[in-house]
Amino acid sequence: RLCPVARVSRFTASKRQARTRVLRSIVSSHASPYIMSFVVVSSSSRVARFTLVSAGTQHQSHRRATHARVSHHCVRTHASTSDDSVTRVYTDKKVVVTRELGKNGALMNVLKSRGVTCLEMPLIEAVDGEDLESLPEVLLGEKWDWVCVTSPEAAKVFIEGYEKAGKPSGVRCATVGVATGKVLATAYPDVFALDKQFIPSKATAVTLVKELPCDQGSLVLYPASKKAATTLEEGLESRGATVVRLNTYSTEPVENLDPKIVQEAVRADVVTFGSPSAVRAWVDLCGGALYEHITSAEGVFQPAYVCIGETSAEACANCELPDVFYPENPGMDGWAETVFLALDLPTTDRWGGLSRE
Repeated sequence: RLCPVARVSRFTASKRQARTRVLRSIVSSHASPYIMSFVVVSSSSRVARFTLVSAGTQHQSHRRATHARVSHHCVRTHASTSDDSVTRVYTDKKVVVTRELGKNGALMNVLKSRGVTCLEMPLIEAVDGEDLESLPEVLLGEKWDWVCVTSPEAAKVFIEGYEKAGKPSGVRCATVGVATGKVLATAYPDVFALDKQFIPSKATAVTLVKELPCDQGSLVLYPASKKAATTLEEGLESRGATVVRLNTYSTEPVENLDPKIVQEAVRADVVTFGSPSAVRAWVDLCGGALYEHITSAEGVFQPAYVCIGETSAEACANCELPDVFYPENPGMDGWAETVFLALDLPTTDRWGGLSRE
């Protein structure tokens, strides 16, 4: 599958439920089916759009979209490659960046170079995990074939443990992608240079599991977020490796957001997510304001959502967020280009909420 499958249904929920599940958006005994769509952007600039429609009769206002609205239907088109699309500026557009404080600079720089107004609103923060203190001892306790690192934050935390362990020699790292690898390489270029790391052909845990050189009996240390999926350890164990996972950190929603910034964010053109935790924090922290906004008048859209990769897009599906975009190959360049694609999405092809009969 190129895209996650969303759970889509018809809702007649109370206002309280609608606030909790943001897109259960209009309290009505005659709520019409709504449309949820996903866009995945391939490395060849092709666009695959997935549109899911709940059971029932489709309202006329939903038929304005340019893509066919049928269940599990995919339409693949070519993105524009004209000079105009390359040089287009977006001075009238606003994008919300939501990663931890200090980690939004690279994306913001690319967006600002094309005139986008960026609103930095960190939704999550890193906190120590229960296994953090044991990392140095565990690192020294075995001759590990690989240390697998699957996020920039995990790389940062690993470097701290590596230093506390006395910088042992012979540590080989496998990183999920270049962005994560650069954190290690920047800290210790002689030891963890990119060409000394194993980096899979696609920046996903699934691809890392398939391509990592290991065999029966290989020892793999996996320092990870407490909230990371079990994809990597289960996949490597199925290949015969012994995997020791340490939950060295976790990501938690920030405690407070400025209400004025939240009001500005829910009116933005695009909101970006770099992790599933950020998606859930958006719903929890901004859901009330978003609900008030999209139900304030006819024709009010909520932002499009652009994820760094498929895992975050799946979290959007679970939270029932519409107009979700993500690059087929995760990474900063693809993420930024996908934001521009989302900004180009015409309003006639946006999810417009539930219609009243």
